[in-house]
Formats: sequence, structure tokens, C-alpha cells
Amino acid sequence: MQPAFSFPNFSQMYPHEKRKLKRFREYLRYQYAYRLYHKQCGQFDQFLNQHPLWIPLFQQHPYRVNGLLSTYCNRRWGGSQRLQAITTNLMVATAKFGVERCQHLLAKGTLTLATLTDSLSLNLNINTIDPFEGFFSLNIQNTETKQSVYDASFTFLSEKQLLIASIQGPKGEHAQEIVRVVTKQLHGVRPMFMLVNGFRFLAQQLDCQLLGIPHRQQAKYRWNDSERLLFNYDEFWQENDAVKQGEYWCLPADVERKPLEDIQSKKRSMYRKRYEMFDNALEQITTQLS
Repeated sequence: MQPAFSFPNFSQMYPHEKRKLKRFREYLRYQYAYRLYHKQCGQFDQFLNQHPLWIPLFQQHPYRVNGLLSTYCNRRWGGSQRLQAITTNLMVATAKFGVERCQHLLAKGTLTLATLTDSLSLNLNINTIDPFEGFFSLNIQNTETKQSVYDASFTFLSEKQLLIASIQGPKGEHAQEIVRVVTKQLHGVRPMFMLVNGFRFLAQQLDCQLLGIPHRQQAKYRWNDSERLLFNYDEFWQENDAVKQGEYWCLPADVERKPLEDIQSKKRSMYRKRYEMFDNALEQITTQLS
């Protein structure tokens, strides 16, 4: 029988933090947030015990409950809104993916949705980067090294709305070279744009409207942090033909395709391979999730 869930205490959330000053700061933050959102924590316990499928998500990494205590996908949400968003996300994920696929995700952490090239795949994952940006992600992964090339977290806002909450690419001195090589492998499509196309295919299959998080509402946005401002979400969504509708950016469901006759003859072969990759990916995602 699945054990009952109880909201983790500070020691369970930070078992390996040995730095005394940092541990003390985190302890104060935890105590303050837990007291402030005590009601929501109790409701969260009740939800998970009524839906035990998702208990392992928080038992594997208790730190994930910080999504309720601090920030979850949209930094403007308060405690009750975060609770509603988290529980809605898990309920919709169960309905959209099915219990068996959710169990597979919880056990393995990843599920291959489509093979894009001989060495690249599109995967649905339990997000291991930061729970503040959502509990699920899509990524483009090198199938040989198992390394993620580009990663994007998401959450379900409702049965009909999927919100992309973050986009993260490679880091370090070789980041540009990795992107250049992968772009060539993807027949001229930059990996961050291919990842958005993957979301389009997923949203089509799940019958969801695809949304993007506004820059100032992104979970890690800080007005005084220049490093985090290098990537502007508003500009990126507009590059993907998104239109601001209400609170979020609304991305078109279809992947843009140019008629082959309008493309220079020397590039037609590349575009033909690109469109074949799109068609194969959509077919594989449809088969995987049907």
C-alpha cells in the first residue's frame, strides 16, 4: 500500500546542506513560508493522499514542495494560486498522459516521444533542473551521451492550456559550438526553435492551446540580475509568431512551412529533410500518446 504523504520538514528538504550560514538562512525561509502557507500545506497533503500516484514525485526529492512554498512557474502567483496550479497540473497530466505513462515517468524520469535524427531525440521528462519552473519538461537529448542539448519546463494550466515556463540551453565555453552542430543535425533548425516545435506537436496531440510565460512573470526573473536578463522571453515568443492574449503569449499551433518551390534550389534538399523530420516527429508523438 502506498504510504501516506506528510509535508516534509526542513531536515528532509535540505539533508545534504553542510554550510552553516546557508543552512541557517534556508531554515529561516522554510519556517517563515511554512507558517505563512500552513493552510495550503495541509491542503496539499490532503490532495496527494487522495491522489497517491504523485506521492513519489515529492518523496524522491522533497525540495520540490518549494514550488508551493516559494514560486511555481508564474512568480506573481500567491500561495493559493500556486496550490491550485500544482494540483491542476498533476490532475491534467494524469488525464492527458494516462496512469501508466505517469508511473513510467516517475520510475524512469524520462520518456522518449520521438527520434529526431540518428543522434537526437525529443523526450518528456520529470523536470530535475528547478521545481520553481514546473515539474515536467521537454528536452532535445543526445541519444549517445544522454546529455540534454536544450530543455524547457512546462505546466498544465487547465485541460486546454499548456504553459511553457522556461527555456534553457547549454552552458560553458563550448555552448555555441554545441548549438551550431545540433542546428546542422536538425537540418538548419536551431534547437531552441525545434523544442518549441516539439511543444506544438505535443499540444496538437493533447488538444491544448500553447502558451508562453511573459518575461517579467518567469519564475527566475529578477529586475536587478543582468545575467538572467540576457534571454528575453517576450522577444523569443514573438520570434515564434506568438501574440499576447490576456496574461500570456499565445503560440500558433502549426509549425511554419515554406512551399518548396519558394525556396532556393540549393536549399530545397535541406528543407525537404527538415519537413520529413517534422512529419516523423508528429507521427511518433501521436503514436506514443494515443
